[in-house]
Amino acid sequence: MIHDMELAVTRREIIVAQAEGQSKIDKKVVTRTDFRHKQMELRRKIRDVHKANEECTKAVSELEETQRLMSGCLTEKQEKLSMMQADSDTLEADLSQLVALKRQNLSEIVALQTRLKHLQSVIDGKYVFLFRSKKAQLMEHRRLSDRLGLLSTILAHVQDEYPQFREALSKVSQKIASKLESPGPT
Repeated sequence: MIHDMELAVTRREIIVAQAEGQSKIDKKVVTRTDFRHKQMELRRKIRDVHKANEECTKAVSELEETQRLMSGCLTEKQEKLSMMQADSDTLEADLSQLVALKRQNLSEIVALQTRLKHLQSVIDGKYVFLFRSKKAQLMEHRRLSDRLGLLSTILAHVQDEYPQFREALSKVSQKIASKLESPGPT
């Protein structure tokens, strides 16, 4: 029996030594409670991650919807801008036509005022003829005809060199040609 007791004490010392060695190796032994606590903590973290994921997905969906709305709004604004640009181009063309008409009207007014001035001087008896003889009048007519011929030649040359201006210069050429064809003073 003493021997058995010594063996039991020795076995107990061996077990204690093994337990101390084991505790030194893994320092902390995971118990069932610790495991359940860690498991619950991990489940909570997973739930939080799922919740954050859903929030992010919702935010992305909202941003995509906002992007679609902005894209539609931008397209609408671009269409309005192109329409306004077309209107602006039309108004600029109208404005340039009106400016040309204004210049033409002003030159006509000046010509009519000059004519009125000359006619008024004829009525008042103060008009002096520029050419007092037929010969002087014929010479001036010839000089002006030569000048119109030179202008006609120059316009023909410009129309040949620059065909893009042919249409704009055709009216001027026709007017000069009609003046050249008209008979001189008699």
